[in-house]
Amino acid sequence: MDKTAFARAVTQAAYRKVGDGILDHWAHPVGRGQRQMKQARADWIATLDDPSRAMLRDLVDEAVHAGVFGVLCVLDGVRAIEDGPERGGLTLTHHDADGRVTQLNAEAGEMLHDLFNGFSREEG
Repeated sequence: MDKTAFARAVTQAAYRKVGDGILDHWAHPVGRGQRQMKQARADWIATLDDPSRAMLRDLVDEAVHAGVFGVLCVLDGVRAIEDGPERGGLTLTHHDADGRVTQLNAEAGEMLHDLFNGFSREEG
């Protein structure tokens, strides 16, 4: 797997699947914990008309996009997670079945957050 394939996979697994399913999950909550809050949210979503649901879906999409984009910026080293002038670095590697190791956030080539940004704006 190279950085392009990784960014495309993250776009699908951590952006599209989350963004596409979260409103349905909110509207039909499952599981335990905070049952009242989940039901109140589901009841509120049920009152929304189609334009309001579309607006909510856009807001969710932007929030999910910002979160994934931010994490990739951290992995690329363009967004700091440490204070002060001396900072460490992160290395993201993929180990394939043949034992080949590829650094996915290498400085060479396009950065992960830029690749994600492009893939995330493509249709489906």
